[in-house]
Amino acid sequence: MLQEKLDAWEAQLAEYRLPEWESLPELELYMDQVVLLMSRYLSFPPQMEEDEKVITASIVNNYVRMKIMPPPVKKRYSRVHLAYLLVICTLKQSLSIASIQRLMPVGLEEEEVRRLYTRFVRQYAGAAAMFTQYVRKAMEECPDEDGLPVSAAVMSNLSKALTEYLLLPQKKEE
Repeated sequence: MLQEKLDAWEAQLAEYRLPEWESLPELELYMDQVVLLMSRYLSFPPQMEEDEKVITASIVNNYVRMKIMPPPVKKRYSRVHLAYLLVICTLKQSLSIASIQRLMPVGLEEEEVRRLYTRFVRQYAGAAAMFTQYVRKAMEECPDEDGLPVSAAVMSNLSKALTEYLLLPQKKEE
């Protein structure tokens, strides 16, 4: 049964792609359009519960209020906003908001947001492929039912710790 779940998960991951910058709408969107579009873009991992929402208007408003993404302009959201939301929503389960802000600070020019987002999309795809290989190897080394969930949890913990360590502000040498 574990092998079947792993095969299904791997197939979904192989099909999933974050949208490229050029695929994000050029037209500015209203909140309800943003929520609908983000729900489509953020289809991986599959939701655990049917009523669980990936993103809501309240969530977007909280991100703006917390200043982790720029505010809308005349209640409209641009590509820049969508890029911020995709990065935030993709990483929020594994990183603190402070770490996400260090990766993609508010106040950047559109070209810089495009560059950071494009790099994020490419790195996500590469990491997904690498992680799939890691999971396959872990299954070979420890094929029992408990081995893979523990291994994945440890990998998650170590990845988070490394990310937050790398994002710590450097202390100035005296």
